[in-house]
Amino acid sequence: MLRIAFFFLSFSSLLFSQWAFSESYIKQRLEKEREAYEDGFMLIPHKANYVLPLTYMHRADDAINPHGDFDLQHTEIKFQISLKVLTISRPLLKDNGYLFFAYTNTSTWQAYNRSKSSPFRDSNHSPEMFMQFTTPWEWRGITIPQIIPGFIHQSNGQSGLRSRAWNRIYVNTVFSYKDWYLSFKPWYRIPVRKKRYPLDAKGDDNPDILNYYGHFEVNLFHEFGNHHFRVMLRNNFKQSNRGAIEVNYTYPINTHLKGYIQLYHGYGEMLIDYDQRNTRIGFGFMLNNWM
Repeated sequence: MLRIAFFFLSFSSLLFSQWAFSESYIKQRLEKEREAYEDGFMLIPHKANYVLPLTYMHRADDAINPHGDFDLQHTEIKFQISLKVLTISRPLLKDNGYLFFAYTNTSTWQAYNRSKSSPFRDSNHSPEMFMQFTTPWEWRGITIPQIIPGFIHQSNGQSGLRSRAWNRIYVNTVFSYKDWYLSFKPWYRIPVRKKRYPLDAKGDDNPDILNYYGHFEVNLFHEFGNHHFRVMLRNNFKQSNRGAIEVNYTYPINTHLKGYIQLYHGYGEMLIDYDQRNTRIGFGFMLNNWM
């Protein structure tokens, strides 16, 4: 923990000495979030909030639902709830650096599997703490509007052989050019000791998880009018070539609601089956934008 604290302190000091707020879309959003917090305690959207009432996954076998006590259907509901709160309304480092706490829940629900009482297949819980910085860096129209160092815990809240969990520290750097945004998010997994016996609750539930999630995530976002397009990529850069790709598209329905199509292929969509490759397509609605 001391090494983690030193990492963030050193990184924050570097930002403080070189960067200040720049006039950008990112800053405008941050200012609105801070103003909303000053009006009273308020939860703000973090990642995308969506519901996909209809999704179809290619595989629905026992490997996708290990140690489960029910047979899967290919069709299920997927949804995500993601919120954050600004912990302190003032920047921590003079005029830059806001500290946030966030929580994201992503769930897959066998809602149409009524013969098995419509169980949830998996729910992933992701609390995190991060600092948000903006920068004035620019080169030929390319800017770095945002850099975010943080810590995230992710688990599925289950026990025994179905338990999955890991902790990471990361630095997410956002690049922008006109109406294109790219984020590069490398991470370091905090080590956990090996299990001393199969049901050792203090041991590592998933020691090989980096082989499937890799060490980083790249997101490419583009907006054209009111339509938004995002591609997510992960890869372990090993001969096994494991990772994932997610292609997302949203289109306006009304002022507050967007139609949403999501296509996912690869590993790690949900923690319960992180080491199994699957493909899913889903149709539904999104409540807020990615940016």
